Formats: sequence, C-alpha cells, structure tokens
Amino acid sequence: MSLLLTCKVRIGNLEFPKLSGFEAESSWKNLGDSATLKMYGFVQVLGPDGQPIGERVRTEDVVKVGDEVEVQLGYDGQLRTEFKGYVAEIKLTVPFEVRLEDEFFHLKRQAVNKTWKKTTLRQLLAELVPGVKLSPSVPQLSIDAFRADRTTVAGVLQKLKENYLVCAYFRAGQLYVGLPYTEFTSSSAVDGALAKYSFQQNVVADDLTYKRKEDVRIKAKVVAMHRNGKKTTVSGVGDVDGEERTITLRTETKDAAELKRMAEAELAKFKYDGYRGKLTSFGVPFVLHSGIAELYDERHPQRDGRYLVDSVKTSFGPEGFRREVELGKRAGQ
Repeated sequence: MSLLLTCKVRIGNLEFPKLSGFEAESSWKNLGDSATLKMYGFVQVLGPDGQPIGERVRTEDVVKVGDEVEVQLGYDGQLRTEFKGYVAEIKLTVPFEVRLEDEFFHLKRQAVNKTWKKTTLRQLLAELVPGVKLSPSVPQLSIDAFRADRTTVAGVLQKLKENYLVCAYFRAGQLYVGLPYTEFTSSSAVDGALAKYSFQQNVVADDLTYKRKEDVRIKAKVVAMHRNGKKTTVSGVGDVDGEERTITLRTETKDAAELKRMAEAELAKFKYDGYRGKLTSFGVPFVLHSGIAELYDERHPQRDGRYLVDSVKTSFGPEGFRREVELGKRAGQ
C-alpha cells in the first residue's frame, strides 16, 4: 500500500498546496530552528471560494521577509505542523528558495545595550525575554556584572549559553532554557517526546555503530559552575587517548581531586553498550530533539535500547518524507 505525500504551506495570508522541497533542522545544540522551503516560481492566488483570482504571479512578488510561515506535512491528508516561524531570507534561484527561522528571527532583531551590575541568571533571562519558560534545571547563579554592548537579545542568549553551559531554544513559540535533555520527564505526554523505531519496519537507513562500553574511550575537561557565577576547570579526566568531552557540574567544591572523582562518575554514563550515530526513518513516527528514541531489533533483541535525541533533520519532497535522527547518550544513564 502506497501513501500519498500531502502538504500545506501558509505564508502570510496565502496558502500553497504544493512545494518543490522542504528541509528543517532542530537541535538543542542550536540557538533556534531553521528550515528551507523550495517553491515553484509562479503561483495562482485563490479567493475565499477557492477559485483563481487573476493571472498567475511570481512567487517572489507575494513572499516577503518577515512573513509568518506555517509548514504542515503528512500522508494522505493527515497533516502535522512541522515548522512555524518567519521568512528570514529569499533566494531568487530555481527552484525559488525561502529560508526560515523560528522565533529567534525576532530576537536577532531586538537590540540590547545594557549593563547589569548585580543580578541572577534567572532574573536576567526573565528580563531579557518576558514570558520565558525556565526549566527547574536552570541554576541559581549569581551574576556580579554582565554587559550587553550593542548586541541583540539572541546575542545575549548565545553569550549566556556559552558562559553558563545551558541550552536555549523555542518550543511551541515559548523560549525554553535549561540543562540539556531536561525538558521532558519519563512521564511526559508531549507528542514527539517518545518515538519507537524498528530496524525491520520503519528505519530506512542508518550509520549507527554498536559499541560495547569497554571499547569506548573518552577524556574530559571538567567545568564546575558555582552559585556565585564563577567556574573551576579541571582537565585530564578519563582516557588520555579518548574522544574529548566537556563535563559540566553544578557544585560549590573547588577541590581538583573531588571534581575529578565526580567527573569520572558522570563520564561513566557515556560508556555503555549501545548505538552511536544517526538513523533515517519515514515521516512517521514524529520525534522532537531532547526526546527519546526507542530502538527495537528483531534479529538482535539484545541491542534494543532507549536513547536521547540530539537533533532531527526533516526533509520532504519528490524523493519522499524522511527524518534523520541523531542519537545522544543512552536514556536512563
């Protein structure tokens, strides 16, 4: 049984029932989601009754930077909103390309030129973006002084992300700030928080590598974040010849030996029997970054497992509807 690919794209007050292609990327590692629409060069404007109005017009004449965009994709008319945001850039290519950004589109255009003499990370975020959804995992850090000199709200968020090792992204139009992988809990009922994949049913391709924990070599730099906003950094933890990672700890201790002991316990979470890499599935199931991908293998059931999702790349077009899911560490580690 074949399924018919269907879509609906709204740009401003116009709806487009067809597109040449769509690609989107979403990750907790990025400051905002982005996408690219590939569209036909000419469109027919329809009236409220669905009948054509006038002659066909060039797409570039009806699509403008700043227009609101909603992209819905699916099979057999069962559509799901895959992206909501704004037109950030128009490329006069063939096919016609429209680059999209989520709510960070506006934050990149909101100027900030201010100095905070004494505040906290939570207070600064609340003042910077009213209505921000702060995770309970956002640390209670004091900030003695913080300067935002001729920058934007997005620029300040990027600086906070780098300085205090939090992630910041929009979800359903609301800014979420917290530690990685802390948005959802094991009981989250949010659509996309959990997706199930079978290697024999809905995994199209993969570049996954299954490794045993004794074969995993990792070394780490430890960054201890203190409540006063200061940091203590310790290097040389783990395997000398291993892949380098940064381990973030929220602690008041500055003792190097104790920090190394704590970091080694955290590092052990990355040493597990399981998969590393990416898999490609059909458009269904739907999964969000920071959610969980549950893998099943009928041939090798001992390799079943649950993994946190680092990123999701979605593509839609004549070649089909696909999701490339990048796995993070094993869930529950």
